[in-house]
Amino acid sequence: MKRLCIIAVTLAGLVAAVPSLAQGYPNRAIRMIVPFPPGGIVDINGRAVSKLMEDRLGVPVVIENRAGAGGLVGSVALANATPDGYTLGALVPSTASRAFQKNPPIDIFTAFTPIGSIYIGPLAFSTNAQTPAKTLKEFIDYAKANPGKLNFGTSSGPPAMAAAVLANLAGIKLETIEYKGAAPAMTALIANEVQANFGAISQFTPLMESGRVVPLAVAGDQRMPVIPNVPSMAELGFPGVKAYTVHAIMAPTGVPSAVVARLSPVIKDVVASPELEKLFRTSGKTLNVSNDELMRLIREEVEFWLKAGQIAGINPS
Repeated sequence: MKRLCIIAVTLAGLVAAVPSLAQGYPNRAIRMIVPFPPGGIVDINGRAVSKLMEDRLGVPVVIENRAGAGGLVGSVALANATPDGYTLGALVPSTASRAFQKNPPIDIFTAFTPIGSIYIGPLAFSTNAQTPAKTLKEFIDYAKANPGKLNFGTSSGPPAMAAAVLANLAGIKLETIEYKGAAPAMTALIANEVQANFGAISQFTPLMESGRVVPLAVAGDQRMPVIPNVPSMAELGFPGVKAYTVHAIMAPTGVPSAVVARLSPVIKDVVASPELEKLFRTSGKTLNVSNDELMRLIREEVEFWLKAGQIAGINPS
C-alpha cells in the first residue's frame, strides 16, 4: 500500500508539472533557423516575424541562417533539432521536398510540426535594364535570335523550376547560373552577370523604380496591385508558368502540444499586425490559416511543382 501511494504521488506530480511547463514557456531565447542566406525574401520575412514574436513572447528570437542545397541544409537541421520549442524554422517547406530534391533525407510532412502560416506570393520574371527587351515577347524573340547569350540567375528551387518551365514552353534556351540565395542572384542581375531572374516582387520594386531592372511578367494568373502595369504570364499566353511559394513557421516533429498551443496564437497575431500586412503587400499576401489548412496548402504546392517539373522535362537533381 505504501508503494502504491508513492507511485500515485509521483504520477500526480508529473501531471501537475505539465501545465507549469507550458506556463513557463518560453523562458529563454528561441533559435529561428532560416535555410537561406541573409537578404533574400525568406530571410526578410523570417526576421520580421521573429522581431514581432520577441515583442509578444518577451524573449529573444535569434535568426540563424543555415543556407545550402536550395534550403535543404537548414530544413534538415530543423528536423534534427531537439523538439522542445526552442528551435523553430522560417521555411519554404516545399524546397526540401521531392519536388526539388532527389531522395531528400527528410519527409517534410512527417519531419515538421506546423506552428503557423505567414505568407504566400507569386514570383516575377525580370530582366536587366541593359538587356534589349522591355516585354516578355521581346525577351523571347531576343533569346531565339541569340541562343546561348542570355544567362538566367537562380537560387535553385522554385525560381529555377519556373525558368525551366518558361524556357520549355517558349522554346528558348537560358544558360542557368546558380547562386546561394535570392539576394546574390539579384545582385548578379543588377551587375548584368545574368540577364534574367525569377524572384520575389518586393525585391524587384525598388530596383524597377530606379531603372536597374525591368519586370516583364508576374508568374501567375493575375497582376499584382503593387506593380499594376506588369502583366501576368497567363495574360501573355503562358498560363502554365505559375510560380508561388508558401512560407511558414515550423518546429521539429515531437514538439509538445502545449508549445504549439502557446506559439500558434502568437504567429496569428503577428501575421495580422499592420507591420506584416504592409511588408507582405509589396509581394503577395499574408497567409493566416489553421495549421491543418497550412499543411494542405503545402501538399498542394509540392504537387504543383512536381507537375511543373514534368512540363519542363526535368527531374530533381
